[in-house]
Amino acid sequence: MKLLLLTLLFPVTLSAQAPGVAIVDQSRPGLKKEKTAISDQVESLMEDEKLLPLEETKAALKNPTPQKFELPATRNTRLSPPEIAETVSKSLFRVGWGYLCESCDHWHVSLAGGYAVSGDGVIATCAHVIDTDGMKIRKGGLIAVDQSGKVYPVKAILANHDKMDAALVKIDCKTTPLPLNDQIRPGDLAFCLSRPLGQRDYFSKGMVNRFYWDNHQRGDDDFSLHALAHLKLNVSSRWAQGSSGSPVVDRFGNAIGHVALIHPLSKGSPADLKGKGKGDQTTMITLHTATPARAVMALARSMP
Repeated sequence: MKLLLLTLLFPVTLSAQAPGVAIVDQSRPGLKKEKTAISDQVESLMEDEKLLPLEETKAALKNPTPQKFELPATRNTRLSPPEIAETVSKSLFRVGWGYLCESCDHWHVSLAGGYAVSGDGVIATCAHVIDTDGMKIRKGGLIAVDQSGKVYPVKAILANHDKMDAALVKIDCKTTPLPLNDQIRPGDLAFCLSRPLGQRDYFSKGMVNRFYWDNHQRGDDDFSLHALAHLKLNVSSRWAQGSSGSPVVDRFGNAIGHVALIHPLSKGSPADLKGKGKGDQTTMITLHTATPARAVMALARSMP
């Protein structure tokens, strides 16, 4: 009788989410299975000689091959937060390297975020996401992985701007692009769907905090590519390592920038590596910094 009464008062929920909403497998076996599936595809692409050769890729990082492409028109229909998450997911990629290191014969993957900006396979990400500094790559190539886990070889690097922390790469695939929107202001809503520290499909909501220049030596034209490389955007959406290159979007589903940096601001004196010093340093605020859409738009429109 008591069990029946409890059931009537607190009905048992048979589903933890709305119909059609996926539950990600964040377990260790689930993550390992996902990583293995990506590694196996990378190995097959390498065997079939479909990956851009390593030396050719390194050369392209220094000297990209620009290609003109069309940016989609900005959206102006307001979406609900669940609709924003669904919209972003269709355009989301993981971008980075599939490779063999110098120490073993196991395929590794090093991936962060990216998002389609055209319908013909142009993907925007951070320059530091595709950089090879500190990576001991013996064999491998740049790849992009869609939300289903399918791996695409990066066929060309269209742009790679270190100061801006933005890059445009090309895959052979029809993609669902996110329009770029630079008409935003502090207080506007800002959303981010990314994979912070390996936490898949983490969706957060915040607002635009501010725009700022990070260098006074930018010339007289604030709309030049040189100047826009120093334009940055702070938002209060949440992200962490692994989120780099992921899109930050507005309430219409337009990309207003992409994740570039997380910067804790602290007060006090930290202890050194030997434990000396006061060690009373306290993080007061953490800045979430993005490369703004205006800079990415300028990079895209600089194509000859």
